[in-house]
Amino acid sequence: MCWASTLLAVPALTVLALEFIASSRADAVVRAAAEQVDNMRVEYPDASHARLRFSFPFQNSGTQQGLVIDAHACLQPIGLRYSDLHPIVSLINPEAPREDGYWEAVIIKPGKKLTAEVEIWLTAPDVRKAVAELGEFRVDINFKYYCRTPMKYKRQVITLNAAEFKEVAPERRKAVSVKPPKKEIAPDAPAVPVPTRLLMPGDDIIDVVKEYTADIAKPGDIIALAESPVAIMQGRVAYCEDIKPRYLARRLNMVFDMNSSLSSVYSLEMAFREVGTWKILYGMFRGLIGKIIGRPGEFYRITGRMVAAIDDCTGTLPPFDKHVVLAPAYPQKVCQEIKEATGFDVTIVDANDLGKVDVLAITDPNRKAEVVEALKPNPQGNAGEMTPLVVIRDRRVTPTTVNVVKTEPMPAVKPATKPATEVPVPQA
Repeated sequence: MCWASTLLAVPALTVLALEFIASSRADAVVRAAAEQVDNMRVEYPDASHARLRFSFPFQNSGTQQGLVIDAHACLQPIGLRYSDLHPIVSLINPEAPREDGYWEAVIIKPGKKLTAEVEIWLTAPDVRKAVAELGEFRVDINFKYYCRTPMKYKRQVITLNAAEFKEVAPERRKAVSVKPPKKEIAPDAPAVPVPTRLLMPGDDIIDVVKEYTADIAKPGDIIALAESPVAIMQGRVAYCEDIKPRYLARRLNMVFDMNSSLSSVYSLEMAFREVGTWKILYGMFRGLIGKIIGRPGEFYRITGRMVAAIDDCTGTLPPFDKHVVLAPAYPQKVCQEIKEATGFDVTIVDANDLGKVDVLAITDPNRKAEVVEALKPNPQGNAGEMTPLVVIRDRRVTPTTVNVVKTEPMPAVKPATKPATEVPVPQA
């Protein structure tokens, strides 16, 4: 009976401990601050078009960073009132301004703001009259975010009056690039980044390498692939809202630092799926012991690369900024298959702007140091440059053959024999 009680008590106490950790760990609190609407202005590019704009901040009043994964604005109520004005409403993220209506996932740090802008285009035969008659209208801000806890869905109503918009001169629409500027690469650089199209799940990795390196790679070069694009082409991505986190993922993510990918319930759930429940639990136990004895990193030493490489949302370029991206599967096998198809040495790497280069797999281990040195400046970049391939130039010194002219050995010269001469000795 005593043993039975003990067995029942252990899981009960474990659950209570997890619930205590969850309740004591604060979360992000993100809201659209409607009371801080600012910079209300209207432009009339021509007689039939008007552009109304205003700004407001997303505020994070919590103690953890919040990830705003999506947001959009719309006129409400939708119906006859606006049907003749053909409204087009956009919510613009200032950290990634785009004209296609796509909201790139963005992190808001604790206690910080993100000022967004709403743009409303109206069309009417006499648009000035239509705006003057618009009067009071409502804009709904719909957004979703998560942090320690799963996704939260929020709506904020902003009520405005068209009469309060200040008329300004029409501004020329600025061209917006969704790609960061290219890094300047010297002609003699040891590594040449190779731009590609957006790589998608189902793309053949070997075909991609052949297509984009055919006119660039030379005999002896190494082809380096970034790990995330390889994983994406393998289909190792999961849209965060399609991931249903288990109870342990919703509780144990609380013990990770907020800057860790595993602080997200979605990333931790994928970690459980990658290596199994018991390995994660054992890794966390070893990690706790490691912190006590002053040996950090024990968790990842136990769980391995498949867990350490998991990228949470915002870790990859759109549209995968809303996905959890896993580590590539069988990276060594992938490298070997590419080498057999192309004849080049191949490596898969994880590099960042801090100069850290992690070689996941390589066909010639003797060239690992060569790869690390060439990729320390991170020519691929980490801002969506769409250069998932890098050709590392062969800098090995090739021994050269020196032509030696053979000559006959000179005969030994015998010293000439002369009769000895007497040296006069000075007389005293």
